[in-house]
Amino acid sequence: MRGAALWIVTLIASCAPDYAHSAFRCDAEHGCPTGQACLAGRCRRGELTGDGVGCGSATCGVTEQCCLDPLNLPRCRPAGDVCPGTSVLCDGSEDCRAGDRCCADGDTVFCDATCDRTACRDDGDCPSTEPNCCGATPEAAGACSRPSC
Repeated sequence: MRGAALWIVTLIASCAPDYAHSAFRCDAEHGCPTGQACLAGRCRRGELTGDGVGCGSATCGVTEQCCLDPLNLPRCRPAGDVCPGTSVLCDGSEDCRAGDRCCADGDTVFCDATCDRTACRDDGDCPSTEPNCCGATPEAAGACSRPSC
């Protein structure tokens, strides 16, 4: 019986979501996880910085997102708006606080300390384990890679 209870506790703990590795939408009634603040309608890990996000032929400001979906051209929208595709809040480490990366780990591209896939503008945005920025264009970020492009 004790073994079954321990197994259930372990199972529940392993299913706990990682609220820190996100960029949730937020407002006065919907707060952010610990270590994040609601800035321009999104939970973020630091100040709004950077040179904007490349979005097709436009550049979105720090309070905006680039909304990418299959039915529309890339477009800048307020960061707190719903995007029916991928929300891009950064396109390189220059948009993140010092030491963070621009993470492209799902339907939201956002700043975090660690990620499975790093978005980049040039090789300087990439960690030493994946030093090559591949596929970056003036209109869109690329992704860091271990092998050369």
